[in-house]
Amino acid sequence: MDPAPHFGPTLREVRLALGLTQETMAHTVRTTQRHLSFLETGRSAPTRDMLGRLVAGLPLTAAQRASLFHASGFRNPYPTRTLDGPEVQATLDLMESQVLRHWPFPAFVVDRDWNFLRTNQAARRMIASFGGVTNMHALFLSPEFRGVVTNWEQASGSFYTRIQEVARRSPLVRDALDAAIADGRFDHVARVLGGAKDVPVYIPIEVRLPNGGCMRFTSLHGRWVSVHDALAEQFEVELLVPLDGESERVLGEVFGE
Repeated sequence: MDPAPHFGPTLREVRLALGLTQETMAHTVRTTQRHLSFLETGRSAPTRDMLGRLVAGLPLTAAQRASLFHASGFRNPYPTRTLDGPEVQATLDLMESQVLRHWPFPAFVVDRDWNFLRTNQAARRMIASFGGVTNMHALFLSPEFRGVVTNWEQASGSFYTRIQEVARRSPLVRDALDAAIADGRFDHVARVLGGAKDVPVYIPIEVRLPNGGCMRFTSLHGRWVSVHDALAEQFEVELLVPLDGESERVLGEVFGE
């Protein structure tokens, strides 16, 4: 009996997700196409050496590495962790204390579905001003937010492409985007992004603030580089960035300490 009946289908799924042929993958991990075919069909069982070559030679996510080990029958060194587990919570605490706390403007840690996992004080004030939403797409797609963006037709293209990016990995965000598309919220985006005028390097978001001031901002987002956990690798830090001195002053007055 095959000691690892799920390894072949899992390996094939990973290979296809990477867009590799058997021949290309075999060359990358220093084996033959024939042996790789045997692994995928179950005619050969994986060895620890083969697993090591796969996880070292291929650009895998932590989730993909974990899935290969889990299907191999060998001990899986990538344990399944939960959001409320102590190690994951300690990671989030570190992101909050070492990154968010030092950013003077709204800053967030979000998960795959763009839910707010950690926020700094400025972000909490911003969230409260828009009705206490619990995730980024609800904020961006809310009528309240759209109502204060003075260049919505131009800036919404940036929101649209960013939400598209997140929707590729999140069914929840995909549903929210589909609903926004269905109600015509982004009907103009094709005209803006596909028009005859040159599209700038970036499109600032211009917002009218509660105190009557205006600001121009964009955002930066990134991930922990050295993460090897399938759950934690989905976490992203989002930092709001004012684009000029006046915007920095106004943003600090409204949401700062």
